[in-house]
Amino acid sequence: MSKEELNKMMAIKEMDLEECQLELNSRYYPAIVRVAMMNYITILEEQLKHYNELIKREGIA
Repeated sequence: MSKEELNKMMAIKEMDLEECQLELNSRYYPAIVRVAMMNYITILEEQLKHYNELIKREGIA
């Protein structure tokens, strides 16, 4: 994966994470939807952590 591809992927995931967090905190959702959104947020956070570790380990950035 090239540096540009990785940076684009991370930027999209970061924007998605921010949007999901704002949406979750600003609107009412049924409990099952909130659980699904929190699960998705957790997955995004784990992916971003993984990509950051990859960048550090491989010296991509």
